Amino acid sequence: MRPEPSPYLDLRQIPLTALRAFEAAGRHSHIRRAAQELHVSHSALSRHIRQLEERLGSHLFHREGNGIQLTPTGRRLLASVQIAFQELNRGLHYMNPTQIAGELVIASTATISMNWLLPVLTHVQQQYPEITLRVKTLEPLEESLNQEFDIALTLGAPTDKSRVVTKLYDEYYVPVCSPKLVNGQPQASPASLLAHPLLHDRLNQWQQWLSSHGLNVQQAFQHTYFDYAYQAIEAARLGMGLALADVMEVREDIQQGRLMQIIQTDQQIGESVYLVTEPKAHMTQRTLLVLKTIIGSLEKSGARLNRGVYDVIAEPVRAET
Repeated sequence: MRPEPSPYLDLRQIPLTALRAFEAAGRHSHIRRAAQELHVSHSALSRHIRQLEERLGSHLFHREGNGIQLTPTGRRLLASVQIAFQELNRGLHYMNPTQIAGELVIASTATISMNWLLPVLTHVQQQYPEITLRVKTLEPLEESLNQEFDIALTLGAPTDKSRVVTKLYDEYYVPVCSPKLVNGQPQASPASLLAHPLLHDRLNQWQQWLSSHGLNVQQAFQHTYFDYAYQAIEAARLGMGLALADVMEVREDIQQGRLMQIIQTDQQIGESVYLVTEPKAHMTQRTLLVLKTIIGSLEKSGARLNRGVYDVIAEPVRAET
């Protein structure tokens, strides 16, 4: 007889012991071996599974010789339960401060640090006070990373053979300025930008951006030059002119109204941002935790992440010594 389903199924109504019994039985395809693993009797484990089937209103196993086999419904549930248990185990692991306590060194360019990384590290600091953060600064396009770090965020791929280098995302540039500079009005065309002061950094992205639109940077009304992109972005916030910035570095400013994107299309220019870590065998739990926080934050902000970064955070890490 098919079990009758509960009309209002809720996870809170399903005992964790029943799910553990089901997962062990499904993994072993054998009631006795599952019962031995969980240190319960054969009849107790069978009772837990029967109660779960009654709650769900569906058979999860059928008998096959001396063993049991999952039904299609059972196979689907087993996959979900195992994923849930993995996440629960990971969460419980992170509750142990001895696994994550200690110093973590993260290096990045000043522009990345100032414009999107520091808010992420603020979240790490609040959630995991056991971690002591040390933040170091890298130069853009720095090829040799001589300093020690656990995580680095670089503009351009470094030539570092001893570490794992993975593209994080490509940079897409947009012209931005204070809304006050243009009275809150978007500009009609790229050529109209030349009527405003242009704010440059040492990478000189304006030249490439304007050339792609058939324009010459020397046609601009006025120029101001800075060493770093974060300085040009801050000058744009203050109304000094137009900065050309990666969308990830000004997303929060645009959302909060400190800056506005005055041409609606973005454009991929120049280098990409790379994630640099130790080899997987040497990665600690706190490194993995901070990495997952960084990638999760970038996902929420709409970054066009390279799929390869998920391989970095999916691998097991060594235990802290």
